[in-house]
Amino acid sequence: MNVLLSAGMIQGGRSGVGRYVIALSEALLHEYPTIQLSVAGLDADRSLFPWLRDEQWLSIPASMAGGAANLGWHQMHLNRLLARRHIELVHIPSYRRMLWHCSVPQVATIHDCAPFILREKYDFARGIFGRMVVPALARRVQRVIAVSETTAKDVVHFMKVPSARVTVVPNGIDHQMFRPPAAEAVAAFRQRKDLAQPFFLYVARLEHPAKNHLRLIRAFEALVQSGTFSGQLVLPGAPWHGAPIIQRAVAESPCRERIRLEGFVDNAELPLWYAAAEALVFPSLMEGFGLPLLEAQACGTRIACANATSLPEVAGPAGTLFDGRDEQAITAAMARLATMDPAERRRLEEEGKVWAARFTWSAHAAEVAKIYQQSLTKGALG
Repeated sequence: MNVLLSAGMIQGGRSGVGRYVIALSEALLHEYPTIQLSVAGLDADRSLFPWLRDEQWLSIPASMAGGAANLGWHQMHLNRLLARRHIELVHIPSYRRMLWHCSVPQVATIHDCAPFILREKYDFARGIFGRMVVPALARRVQRVIAVSETTAKDVVHFMKVPSARVTVVPNGIDHQMFRPPAAEAVAAFRQRKDLAQPFFLYVARLEHPAKNHLRLIRAFEALVQSGTFSGQLVLPGAPWHGAPIIQRAVAESPCRERIRLEGFVDNAELPLWYAAAEALVFPSLMEGFGLPLLEAQACGTRIACANATSLPEVAGPAGTLFDGRDEQAITAAMARLATMDPAERRRLEEEGKVWAARFTWSAHAAEVAKIYQQSLTKGALG
């Protein structure tokens, strides 16, 4: 089985799609030797795939790095690459890069249907492309992988893809990385990062309004004003669309001395951030999955998240849910976590670890390999 996985849109591995492509390629390469995997990407991202041999890496020209140019490269040049490398199946892990015409069976992973559900997330051009063009592309794909039940239902409803072509395959997490660190390592991390006080953590890129930072900041201000919590709010994440609005809200907050913008945090440090936190609070308004929820639980940290889109199904039984559009509800959820008795806290931490253990990249890759085989067996769409 000669398969090409596109990595032309992974943004240096800093996006959810980027982490998905990296993890999936590693699992497929190590666990499925019958799949001859090639990856097409920008040479700037080559170091993110150290397990690939050079002959398995197909370079996308650096001039095609921009969004529109990258989209055009997939539509106009990828088919020639497939023929030259005798590729039998292509896997596109982002709905914007799906091919209108593909010379081999095409599998796509769709992570969410954000252009339909949260229209303010995108500018006019991206919104129109997502709502008008993407559904037509999705209906030409042989098989769609949806990373959550919520996304699968949205693909069928909004994009009109027949449900028989849509398969739910939940994401995994790296359990070698995301597990409870040693207490000594956490203590040293706290000292190094000047984290003497307890803190709530929200791991998300600085994106407004989709990630909902402003409501979280105002909810935190109300929590501090109530006297319930004397610690901090830590917001790691790379700047994205609308980041200046979030940065200004922090600078103007009466609690600005207690709110920390950490910038992009490398994956290797994330387990320590999770383990050191009082809890992860995740108020995002739109997620196709929500990897930080599982990562935090795997590290033994309690979580609270918005009762929206896929988040409840990913959070599982140990998650505290709240209305992400209601600042008072966010404040109440944080207050509950801050004042929880030790026995209840330990119960949620243990339940979270058990829940997160169910989600592995090995299991995801196994289902993806089956879909590849089924797609090749079935052949072209009919």
